[in-house]
Amino acid sequence: MEITNSLKEKLLYILKNLIQIPTENPPGKTEEVVNFLVKEVFKEEEGFRNKIITHMKNGVKLHNLVSKIGSGKKKILLSGHFDVVPVGDQTKWSYPPFSAKVVDNRVYGRGSADMKGGITSIIGVMKLLESNSHFMENYELIFLGSADEEAGMTGSELLSKKEFINNAELIIIAEPTNLDIGVAEKGVLWATIRVIGKSAHGSMPQEGHNAIEGIFKIIPKINNCLENKSNKILGRSTINIGKIHGGTKINIVPDYTELEIDFRLIPEQEHEKVIDNLREIELEPYSIDVEITNSLHSLLTDTNHPFVQNLKNITNSEFIGLSYATDACKYISPTNFIPFVIFGPGDPNNVHKPNEWVQLEQVFQTTELLTEALIKTYLK
Repeated sequence: MEITNSLKEKLLYILKNLIQIPTENPPGKTEEVVNFLVKEVFKEEEGFRNKIITHMKNGVKLHNLVSKIGSGKKKILLSGHFDVVPVGDQTKWSYPPFSAKVVDNRVYGRGSADMKGGITSIIGVMKLLESNSHFMENYELIFLGSADEEAGMTGSELLSKKEFINNAELIIIAEPTNLDIGVAEKGVLWATIRVIGKSAHGSMPQEGHNAIEGIFKIIPKINNCLENKSNKILGRSTINIGKIHGGTKINIVPDYTELEIDFRLIPEQEHEKVIDNLREIELEPYSIDVEITNSLHSLLTDTNHPFVQNLKNITNSEFIGLSYATDACKYISPTNFIPFVIFGPGDPNNVHKPNEWVQLEQVFQTTELLTEALIKTYLK
């Protein structure tokens, strides 16, 4: 379905405004962007029903937005997050990071690809379908705009507990995929391992138990915590030792060292099995403590689902798996599984970097392709 020039102009206006409203996380404030959408995009006089849902994090009030249109009993969810990662060193940017400068069909700015371009695209989907009376009579389109995706997913966790999530037909996560079709994402397991030894004078190391040396001795045991399994889309689970901290002074045998580990797990690898393996690690004469600081389950959708197949046929794109987590892992659970795709404009290799940009034509294409696939799937 091809969108009109007037809608393209409207979507460009929306995208530029979304980028120009800073939503860096921290602090993650999203009130201004929510107010813009309610006043200028999801207008009640056009049939939209809006609900602003707020929550507190670290003393900051964060704003989430749910916008609905349509009177049908069947629900289709369209998801995007408002917050963006920090700009970093502004001298590395060719254009001001919140300028939304348009150059050679690219819109530059922090969050342009991750994921205000995607938000703009699903707004376009809602704008196209709102004039389709048959679709609106049979379905309810629900936009889920979350805060804090980049630093804890507290917004989507809050929204996941609301009644409009239950029994949805489909959820579309408009994260940047370069128009490939995301059908899986790895789970997250973060663990902190503490090794406790015995301090001594640095000139007499034999009198102590060096906790730093202990950490290096257990690293091979950590690598053995994963099972030898793979997934045809996601590949294998991975381990990243992201942080190590220990020692007091050069002439003191360290009695404490801490290691932080980032596991990215495929569906075939059970979180609990990894945790059990970590807690079974022993090394005399040290004491070892394991703390799990984050756990998000992996996701895999049915690639034979009619919408997934229709989207693939229309786009001729590849199925891909994501090595990182999205808000989908909060909305979808084993007890409330929702068919999903992760599909949106923007190159994933271009995000979280200076000079982030999104190709404007991809924003429009995403709107057209998703709308066509929705109509083909749900208007039989």
